[in-house]
Amino acid sequence: MPAASPGIYQALGMHLETTLVLPELIQSAPSVEHEPLVQVVEADHQQWPELQASPHSTPTLQLAPQEWRLELEGIGWFRATSGERLEWQRWDDSVSDRDIRTFVATSGLGALAIQRGALVLHGTALERDGEAILLLGHPVAGKSTLAWCLLQHGWRLLSSELVAVSPDGLVLPGMHQLKIWHDAAVALKLNWQQLPPVRKGLKRYALHAHDLDCLPQAAPLRLIYALNHAKADSGQEDDAQADDEKEKMSLKASHNFSQINALMRLRNQAFHARMYRGMDAEAQLFMQASVLARTVPMHALIVPDGIKAMAESLKKVDLMRPESMQQPTEVIEEGASNA
Repeated sequence: MPAASPGIYQALGMHLETTLVLPELIQSAPSVEHEPLVQVVEADHQQWPELQASPHSTPTLQLAPQEWRLELEGIGWFRATSGERLEWQRWDDSVSDRDIRTFVATSGLGALAIQRGALVLHGTALERDGEAILLLGHPVAGKSTLAWCLLQHGWRLLSSELVAVSPDGLVLPGMHQLKIWHDAAVALKLNWQQLPPVRKGLKRYALHAHDLDCLPQAAPLRLIYALNHAKADSGQEDDAQADDEKEKMSLKASHNFSQINALMRLRNQAFHARMYRGMDAEAQLFMQASVLARTVPMHALIVPDGIKAMAESLKKVDLMRPESMQQPTEVIEEGASNA
């Protein structure tokens, strides 16, 4: 895949025009078939109009209906309006394009997609044989590591970090990158010295589209998995304990979440819940999450605590077939919140 360059990109159901290089996104050729392009431009934040901010705003995050603003000391200012325009300005000349695009291609695009009426969730989506699964979980639940392992087994990446689902149940292609922490990169035997850090000083690295097998088209969502970790004790001595330990170190899926619990999990995994509330889009989130909870099964997925165990277990189970991972015991559902 050729290296990205400034121009037109596709993400979360939008076509974006920008002078930034965004290797996280799909690059598109200009076309008269495109709906009006979303403009991603450098602008002077001092020229932005005064904002009547929502009570859900914070000193760094200013919100109002169809308005999102972010100020990050040492990085810059960002503004998304009406799902049509994303503006940014550097804090000073020492701020790199990489630092700017870290927020343009995550929070900024997420805000635009919410303003345009999409259901935007914090998760990772992958496709195989024309259908998609969605992995949900808190930031260290293992989504990126599991996604990397799945990519080695014939899956393709649809989007990571933020996932947009259309009203008709299609997962829209979005962020074509995986962010891998240093210890995971070492365990996966990646050449981490050659990988770009997500942000200066952070031991987390970005794998972009040219390093991954990605899908540029939407795919229908078949299953949702809510990830939980299975922590295993070390130092087992007898065979019975060792067998039990081995069992813990396999991927396991529980029975379906009830509809109400699935709805709660989806609302908690919104990208981000505060953005929905502050932009007066909470009713939109509730309606969209309700439809998804009613139409797409959700399972709790117990993830082995260890990359080697995760990779080995994927040889024995199929995430398109939850019954291949069934366990009889009830899984306690976590209530992670992005408030």
